[in-house]
Amino acid sequence: MTRAEQLSFCRVCLHQKKDLEQGILCGLTDRIADFETSCASFERDTAKTERLAERNAAYAVDSDKATQGQRLTNYIIDYIFLIGFGALIGAALGLLLGYFAPEHLDILDQENRLLDYFYGFIIGTVYYSFFEGFTGRSIGKFFTKTKVVTEAGERPDFGTIFIRSMCRYIPFNAFSFLGADASGWHDRFSKTKVVPID
Repeated sequence: MTRAEQLSFCRVCLHQKKDLEQGILCGLTDRIADFETSCASFERDTAKTERLAERNAAYAVDSDKATQGQRLTNYIIDYIFLIGFGALIGAALGLLLGYFAPEHLDILDQENRLLDYFYGFIIGTVYYSFFEGFTGRSIGKFFTKTKVVTEAGERPDFGTIFIRSMCRYIPFNAFSFLGADASGWHDRFSKTKVVPID
């Protein structure tokens, strides 16, 4: 039996003892495990077994996340489509105003950053809520073969997607997913993640 196989018993044994130099030892013998098939003095510690199972489950859930490269590609592709979508909405709005209220066309020419941000917020929230709400994927995610799921790996409901979409407009959110876990604030606040599709 290998050391790794022996440790699968020792990690959840009531008699385990930790040593800084040697690792996990038997608390009864003060030695590294030397059994071949099973340990005669093995007694399962249920609390340690549960903690180990939870940690392994959390690792399994985290290990299948989309990479930073995929997240960045999603962002760039979606940003391009958002610009196009915004231009189409702006053109449609201009045509409607020109036809029904030409005296108000100057609203579209005004330089107002707050109005521009609000307009972008509405367009982006509608874009992401529509695509991710119905398919679990934005246009960028179709290209990178990724999708949005809950932290438990299930399909999120529309309310969760709506929160996720609004959280994208927290200032500097675009940079938040560049950390080690490739997870953005809009993921954390909505309790979702982006995973690759097999």
